[in-house]
Amino acid sequence: TFSNINYYDNRLVTFPSADDRVSHVTWQHVEGFYDYGKTRTNRAEAEAIAAEVIRRMQEQPERSIGIVAFSKQQSDLIEDVLAEQMSKYPHLAHADRLSHEPLFVKNLENVQGDERDVILFSVGYGRDKFGKVAMNFGPLNRDGGERRLNVAVSRARYEMKVFSSLKAEDIDLYRSNAKGVQYLKS
Repeated sequence: TFSNINYYDNRLVTFPSADDRVSHVTWQHVEGFYDYGKTRTNRAEAEAIAAEVIRRMQEQPERSIGIVAFSKQQSDLIEDVLAEQMSKYPHLAHADRLSHEPLFVKNLENVQGDERDVILFSVGYGRDKFGKVAMNFGPLNRDGGERRLNVAVSRARYEMKVFSSLKAEDIDLYRSNAKGVQYLKS
């Protein structure tokens, strides 16, 4: 629906679902911060996503999972945290390797073409440890960034869950006129 409204002028025709009345796009606020000066990552988001993956693999093993992060640094951190957590559940890692659609972790720049039943989306960016938001959202700040966001938000077949320490009100559109940043706030 978001892509249909913002990118396609409501011209997309989609097939209705039996459970359309319940949104399958959700947001989970994560108490964390963006380490702007050093790692350029948000560890709390990576840990929250790893925990969500473990939970979903145990409770909904039939659903394939993909993880999308805004930046390469964040996707690398998520992979590391997830590998550490998955080592505690070797049966889940084994089942994933045998799956016809194994788990993936990708960044905004290289997710095109990949789909999964569930997409867990890590914004990564947000307030730093001093409470300031840099208004730098990587590829979203560049021309065409809104198209990358569209690709990312349209990878889920059934459900997308956004993990973010950043809140919509933290994004100051007076400090950025990039369409990708405007759409992120939406």
